[in-house]
Amino acid sequence: MTFLSHHTLRFTPLSPVHIGADESYEPGNYVIDDSENALYSFDSQAAINSLEESDRQQLLRIVSGKPDQKMLTDVQAFFNKRRELLIGSAHLPILTADGIAELYRKRIGQTAQHEGQGRRVINKLEIERTAYNPANNQPILPGSSIKGAIRTALLDNENNNSQTAFKGEKNQKMQERLFEGKFATDPMRLISIGDAFWQGDAQMPDRQIVFAVNRKREQVLKDGKEILSQAERSNLYQLLESLIVTDAADFKGSLQIQRMQDLRQDDRKMPKADKQWQIKEIAEACNRFYFPLLRQEIEQMQFRNLLCHSWIDQIENRLEQGLLKRMEKREAFLLRVGRHSGAEGLTLNGVRKIKIKGKGREFTTENKPKTWWLAASNEKQTAAMQPFGWILVDIDPPEKIVSTAANSELANWYQKQQAKQNALKDQARQRMALVEKRKQQAEQEAKLAQQKQAEQERQDQLEQQRIATLPPIEQDMIRLIKNKVDANKKDYLVLLDAVENHTEWSDDDKKIVLQRIKEIMQSANDWRETSQKKKPEKDKPYQLTLKVKAMIEGL
Repeated sequence: MTFLSHHTLRFTPLSPVHIGADESYEPGNYVIDDSENALYSFDSQAAINSLEESDRQQLLRIVSGKPDQKMLTDVQAFFNKRRELLIGSAHLPILTADGIAELYRKRIGQTAQHEGQGRRVINKLEIERTAYNPANNQPILPGSSIKGAIRTALLDNENNNSQTAFKGEKNQKMQERLFEGKFATDPMRLISIGDAFWQGDAQMPDRQIVFAVNRKREQVLKDGKEILSQAERSNLYQLLESLIVTDAADFKGSLQIQRMQDLRQDDRKMPKADKQWQIKEIAEACNRFYFPLLRQEIEQMQFRNLLCHSWIDQIENRLEQGLLKRMEKREAFLLRVGRHSGAEGLTLNGVRKIKIKGKGREFTTENKPKTWWLAASNEKQTAAMQPFGWILVDIDPPEKIVSTAANSELANWYQKQQAKQNALKDQARQRMALVEKRKQQAEQEAKLAQQKQAEQERQDQLEQQRIATLPPIEQDMIRLIKNKVDANKKDYLVLLDAVENHTEWSDDDKKIVLQRIKEIMQSANDWRETSQKKKPEKDKPYQLTLKVKAMIEGL
């Protein structure tokens, strides 16, 4: 028969946890409110929709340019300048360490120091995202990561601290030997673990942005000065989004185990019976492997004065207030997952071989790493840090384990940011309503202008039809006036020039044109058959009138 046992798991991050999502926050899809240490992320379409048309055109001009460092810094500066507009259309805020906000403020839209040969390095300010649910943007603990950590503990349990290492044996072969199976007979295929989804307090943040910094495990002095790790000397660090440390089981997942017994088929096709583990056996193996590692890590990091004292107190209080007993009863277990979990958490006791990079391309093999990667508030920090990757797993708890001492400081921060974001959302809605009203007005004005243009075109067409019915000489006069070169020249002077120079017109045509000149001059009060000036020869309208009269009488 096949038995299926189902178990509910509750996960509590005991330290910052980052499980890569192969995605990053980039300055083109986030802004940081450096006054409140809050990161607001948004998708590109939401950002564009929140901008006015003039801003959209400016952004289009920026991204249409040459795709170089200047374009990237211009985009960064563009979004940062409009961060309050973007916050109103962003996702919920994410807490950032003090140094993150300071780094953002100093570097946004700037270039880093020059490298070799004067080459400038762009400040991309990329922040690696932790795994999340794209449907609601909330963090998750992937089942594959949980299962991988459990597998390591079960392999270590089977190895039982044996130092037996077969010459040339690869990792995969060693796992097959310890589990006495591969593919269909691998015992882990009977264990199914789903993703764990965040179900925490809606009034508490679920993630934070931290620095990952590298620090030496043992102090090495030279001439009285401490020798820093290569990463420290190069000021190398990472910006990581991680699960926030809580004292409540904020993630819920499931684990299913198939138990194969009394099967009337070839046992060679099934995992070995003594390796068909139940949930309590899994918990025991995980605690046997990970708990000493946690103790050892805390002790060593304390000796180096690297750890945050309040974090250590929190771990000790948990152990004293029931966690240790629950672990002994196999009701809860520890795991180490995600980035910077440490080589000890990924390798087996007894056969641990860790590759240590030396100078150039040289490598050495050790039984432990030389450095730790720790979660810090700034890249220069040397104390009050936390390790990455520790989580607590509760098996079939009666209900969600509620925090006994809610972090009021974090809750107040989150409520404040949500209130600010809601206020900015209201402002954004009001602004967008005004933009929409202006848009409708512009559309109405454009529609009226289009109607007016259509009516003018209709009138022009009717005028053209009317002109086409006129005698040729009338059409000539209209054409001459319409196409005159000097817009300020009076119409009757244009026609008079044509009479004097137009040899194709008959005398009758010229007489018609001259009569029209007379009419235009009369309407303009320029037709003067007598002069009131003392010197009539200088009276231009009078002299022109005499000229036109003579031309009419001469035809």
